[in-house]
Amino acid sequence: MKMFHMSRRALGLAALGAWLSLPILAASAQNAPGPGVVYAVNQAGDLLWYRHDGRGDGSFKWASNEGRRVGVGWGEAKRVFSGGDGVIYAIAADGGLLWYRHDGRADGTFSWLSNEGRKVGVGWGDAKHVFAADGGIIYAINPAGDLLWYRHDGRGDGSFKWASNEGRRVGVGWGEARKVFAGGDGIIYVIDGKGDLLWYRHEGRYDGSFRWASNTGRKVGSGWGDAQQVFYGGDGLIYVINRAGDLLWYRHTGRNDGSFAWTSNEGRKVGVGWGGLKQAFGG
Repeated sequence: MKMFHMSRRALGLAALGAWLSLPILAASAQNAPGPGVVYAVNQAGDLLWYRHDGRGDGSFKWASNEGRRVGVGWGEAKRVFSGGDGVIYAIAADGGLLWYRHDGRADGTFSWLSNEGRKVGVGWGDAKHVFAADGGIIYAINPAGDLLWYRHDGRGDGSFKWASNEGRRVGVGWGEARKVFAGGDGIIYVIDGKGDLLWYRHEGRYDGSFRWASNTGRKVGSGWGDAQQVFYGGDGLIYVINRAGDLLWYRHTGRNDGSFAWTSNEGRKVGVGWGGLKQAFGG
């Protein structure tokens, strides 16, 4: 793959060609690089950095340098997703999984690891959905609706190293999910065709075993069908971009046990003008 010079190689994406259209995915709670970090790709193909300083209470408060450009050439990317700790994964047209790490994630500087853009996997092109969770764990939903488990043991340095049992089937019947994202600590959220928000906890996440919490699949929310994009922000926080382009803030206080419990101010508008973005995801 043709790479840019160091100052631009964070963005060797322009050489990738067409990418798969996959759902937006979020960083896990434990792996969040810094409070409130959000990335977005605009229509010009710039990668923008934001930090929501009001994430604790849902206030409309952002870092003074929010919206900083930290990369260029991401316009050809159909979808990307975060792996936590500044790691960003991308799936290329040939099904290759590419690894990047934004070292400037804490303050929004244009700083990337020198070996960013490394291919760390192959054969990811057929996945309907892909999303990352804690500790290098990545889930994929295949065309048959199976939920597959992977663990990228080379996540820290971008090496082509995976758990020996990667690609194990840990769930079935996931093909109807409209949007899927991880919520940290083995929790997975699903927005189904009715607009309900469902809660799952994969207790076999560390070794890829087919083991789930007894109350997995519980409905913890309704009316989520209009969400244009949705991503996790750590500590039970969920962000939604609605049809009007507003960024909405939610906190699922029942995250640990799958109860239908939310903060009283859930659904607060914390941003405007997010509708024109190609995609957004937690950092």
